[in-house]
Amino acid sequence: MSLFENKDFRIIAKNFSYLGLMRFTNIGFKLFLVGYLVRILGENNYGIVTWLDSVIQYFLMVINFGFNIYAAKYIVDNKGDNDKINEIVSSIYIIKIILFLLSLIAIYCISFSNDFNPYRELLILFALCGIGEVLFPIWFFQGKENLKSATVIVFLSRLFLILGVLFFVKLEENIIEYIFLTVLSTSIMGILGTVFIFKYYDLNFSLISYRTLKKYLSDAFPFFLGRFLSLIFNFGTIFLIGKYCEYEQVTGFDICLKIIMVSVIPFEMLQQAVFPSLARTKDKSILKKIVISSFFLGLFASLIIFLISDRLLLLFGGEAMLNYVSVLNALTILAPFVALTFILGTCSLVAFGFNKEYNISLIGTSICYMLILIVLYYFNLINFWNLIYLRIFGDILMCLVRLYYSIKRKTLV
Repeated sequence: MSLFENKDFRIIAKNFSYLGLMRFTNIGFKLFLVGYLVRILGENNYGIVTWLDSVIQYFLMVINFGFNIYAAKYIVDNKGDNDKINEIVSSIYIIKIILFLLSLIAIYCISFSNDFNPYRELLILFALCGIGEVLFPIWFFQGKENLKSATVIVFLSRLFLILGVLFFVKLEENIIEYIFLTVLSTSIMGILGTVFIFKYYDLNFSLISYRTLKKYLSDAFPFFLGRFLSLIFNFGTIFLIGKYCEYEQVTGFDICLKIIMVSVIPFEMLQQAVFPSLARTKDKSILKKIVISSFFLGLFASLIIFLISDRLLLLFGGEAMLNYVSVLNALTILAPFVALTFILGTCSLVAFGFNKEYNISLIGTSICYMLILIVLYYFNLINFWNLIYLRIFGDILMCLVRLYYSIKRKTLV
């Protein structure tokens, strides 16, 4: 049978195509906004927005509670049982609504602290992005291996954000307008996603017993804990730079990191597209090919970014960002390791049922990161470059831990 006649390959190829469009919409539009907002809001104001967003991401992770990783497997495992699907969907929505309300209370409380009080209104408004996190069911679309509609919804909501920013964010003082448009865009995405799956898949929302909700919470908790701790790498570094360094450095680091993350978008898409099929077939030969190709393609992406780092920073941030060429060059080492981290996580460990090992890779690496951070704090060594080096160390360590478990559990052989 030729490759294109293989049913699983066709499903993977289709999912990868739609995920590609979805991620390009998310990241491509976001990079366009970065270049625009840095020039309009200025380095300092853009740094403040990015710093506040790094805080909100923790609360969005609480609301998500690991379901974006694990719930897709629920849908795959119960594809033919409509009653069970209704139970799963209703349970996840109820849990997310409760967590959203609790998160709003928590954000309101911390907004009175010395660090956040000057930006209290912005932080509380930003927290309403949780509406989109509650409502948009990307996990459902992944589980159904049907991402076309999700892609259209994401595109429309991001297009709305782009147009809104171009029309209403024209002055350095328009921070609140930008945050409001961001909240409105994510809310529109969530509402459209929810309406679509309930109508198209004939779902019925129902109240769920406490025991059932507790079961879903219990199943998802290890994924939530691991993902929550792993945010330290992604947004903890931004928060710490904003707290101990300067907001302009937040802007520089954020742009450099976004450039790196663009280079690994294909690997993030690939693991999302392949995951349902690997969870069903457990095909080690396909997984091995994906792992090898991901590493070498990641190396290639790293080399390209290194060679044109100055032009990339000039494009996305203007001349002021040329001061961060050395930062971007240092971060290029992450591309092959982050690419492998994506594949080895969901496709090698979770898809083959090694959920415990997946969570250990997240939790263990996060604990190491925090211990080193405590040492740096104790010896008064927290500075911009040490935080960058620590970020690089954390990502490489997580990749190596997942590789170790993949070899140990023989998912690659």
